[in-house]
Amino acid sequence: MNEHAPSPRQTVPDSGLFHDEAERSHTLPASWYYDPQIWRAEHEAIFYRTWWYQCHISDVAQPGDYHAGHIVDQGIVILRSDDGELRGFHNVCSHRAHPLLEGEGNTRLVVCPYHQWCYGNDGTFRGARGRKALEDWLPDNADLKPVRIENYGGFLFANLDLGAAPLIEQAPQLLMDMHECCPSLGELVHVERYEREIAANWKTVIDNNHECYHCDANHKTLMQLVDYDNKADWSDDGITFSHKVERKALDNGAYALKAQDVAQDSLFAYIWPALVPLWFPGSPSAVWFQIIPTGPETTTVRHDFFFTHKEPTEQERHFIDYIVNVLVPEDVGLCESVQKGLHSLGYTQGRFVVDRDHSEFSEHHVHFFQKMVRDALLGL
Repeated sequence: MNEHAPSPRQTVPDSGLFHDEAERSHTLPASWYYDPQIWRAEHEAIFYRTWWYQCHISDVAQPGDYHAGHIVDQGIVILRSDDGELRGFHNVCSHRAHPLLEGEGNTRLVVCPYHQWCYGNDGTFRGARGRKALEDWLPDNADLKPVRIENYGGFLFANLDLGAAPLIEQAPQLLMDMHECCPSLGELVHVERYEREIAANWKTVIDNNHECYHCDANHKTLMQLVDYDNKADWSDDGITFSHKVERKALDNGAYALKAQDVAQDSLFAYIWPALVPLWFPGSPSAVWFQIIPTGPETTTVRHDFFFTHKEPTEQERHFIDYIVNVLVPEDVGLCESVQKGLHSLGYTQGRFVVDRDHSEFSEHHVHFFQKMVRDALLGL
């Protein structure tokens, strides 16, 4: 990271009437959702210091397997080396900064496509033409620069901060909840990915996903599937929270279920800063909903679907279609409308509706998220 970058405290505007207690707090100022100054500060204060989901462990199962991904604007790569260890690196050549790998694949030798500098799949520099001219610099300086990697229930996360606390230490309860909801968690494999661009700030998208106050009016088929009426069991766990929700009806407007196909109920969760892991009623499965910041007012949303087999059943295909063609479009419209409204001269800060005894409409977890944003940006 750039040691000369200004600290977030020096660059971030005041948070106005935001308060530590949700019941007394206004929301974050509207400008925090489009101000380029906030967007720049978020990189150092949040994006480069937190854990970001990258891929499933089954994607890099064999020696030589790799997965190239990103933490916002920073390219990284996860490699399983010949000794079987998983390692993470910045995806950039030490010579002249060309990216090294794209997508997924298998390689025993990483070769830069620009000048053919070579690295082992353990990140060590192996060779380059003209290397004798650099004897005072090679080889250690040329090794790929490390990135922290952690396996969290079979899902691989990366962190650019080499001194960051392990994810498992920051979120132990959620991992147990994941296994309780889906006993077949260890058998899941990545089956399908869906991506969509949203004309909204990443925080706008997350705010929308942290409450169900809007669900009765905007997600009518979801409310036929799950029972939020005072039956949501919420819990906070460090940098995460989750809530368990019972299914309401097998025959519903979302996707029909047969009793023999139901191996799990719902678990809807959150991992700071931008991941929403989801388990819906049905066969053993998971959806990892990633909110990927791309600009002050643009976001990529990515849904990765996991099942215990590579080819979805008919019921699982109906489930995927429901998420992609019904639930996501409903939320996209809401988020893009809110983003426009944040620019209104008639709005600066709103208020949270907080009723912790009625979690089906309480917004205290929106405050949970916004407080983490404020604390990170102001260095609190």
